Amino acid sequence: MKKLLFAVLFAALSASPVLASDYKFDNFAANVSAENLEAFTKDMGGLLGSGTYSTGRILGWGGFLLSARGAVMPKPSDENTALGKDSEVMYMPWIQGEIGLPFRIDGFIRATSWDGLTLAGGGLKWGITRPVDSLYSFQTMITVMAQSGVHKDFSLTHYNANLVISFKMPVVTPYIGGGVDYTKLTVEGANDTSLIGKREYTTTPRASAGLNFKLPAYMDLSLAANYANYGFGGEASLGVRF
Repeated sequence: MKKLLFAVLFAALSASPVLASDYKFDNFAANVSAENLEAFTKDMGGLLGSGTYSTGRILGWGGFLLSARGAVMPKPSDENTALGKDSEVMYMPWIQGEIGLPFRIDGFIRATSWDGLTLAGGGLKWGITRPVDSLYSFQTMITVMAQSGVHKDFSLTHYNANLVISFKMPVVTPYIGGGVDYTKLTVEGANDTSLIGKREYTTTPRASAGLNFKLPAYMDLSLAANYANYGFGGEASLGVRF
């Protein structure tokens, strides 16, 4: 089991050098403007809100899940040129740990340090329905989360709330979810010094649809498509679940 946990952590950490070439937060100071700041904040909200859940079923009392997760934005929204006009694919990997608590509640924490952005936070999941593993049963869940991040050129605070529904099948569990992302971003460094200290507040909807697979040796895999301010994106999770 220790080998499995190590493999999950290693997968998340080793993703950085593979993906980092397309992710350029250091371009923010040179390209941010009063015109593109709102779109950048909205896109970040959708990216950071992704991957909060991977099924509509809570873990239940005593349950545990440790996973490496990631979200991808294939292309920023047209108005988002805050990382440069040539900015294309944007990635965000992180580690998320979850534990089952009484009263149909799960608690979770998440963290990452990626391309100069350090981010940490957590939240709660509440099962509207009692957690069961019966075939062809529906499970519904509400999640809420808060997280904060710091980069040398900006800082942000992000909140979201989601409603998730899943349907248990023999091999796979499909799920759909929808939520709202609230993001506050503060400019800390910019070539245009008039923007330093400027704060942007945005609220945007987000939706996802995915498949959750229970693999051998307690492994848990989820793949999903999402839709946010930037358009269509993707998210994935690979973890160890009890």
